[in-house]
Amino acid sequence: MAGRRGRRLALSIGLPEDALTGGARVTLTGRGAALVEGQHGVIELGTQRIRLRTSDGVLTVAGEGLRLRELSFDAALIAGDPLLGVTYGRADGLGAGR
Repeated sequence: MAGRRGRRLALSIGLPEDALTGGARVTLTGRGAALVEGQHGVIELGTQRIRLRTSDGVLTVAGEGLRLRELSFDAALIAGDPLLGVTYGRADGLGAGR
């Protein structure tokens, strides 16, 4: 179930919208860590920018001293000092975060 209908259903029954739509979930812990669940691969890995492929497009985490602390099949834990922003770009890699 995808799209607007899936989002409405998830929200109406009290679930986060990614529970039914398969979207990525980003959890920030202070200014020092981001857990990205639902990622589908690393596109770019640097100390100032990490870009991950998601079903919603390319997710970019910007910051200083970034490092990929953990990477599993569908989740990534990114640490930095500090994290400066999280943005989405288009699935083709163009747009925000480039």
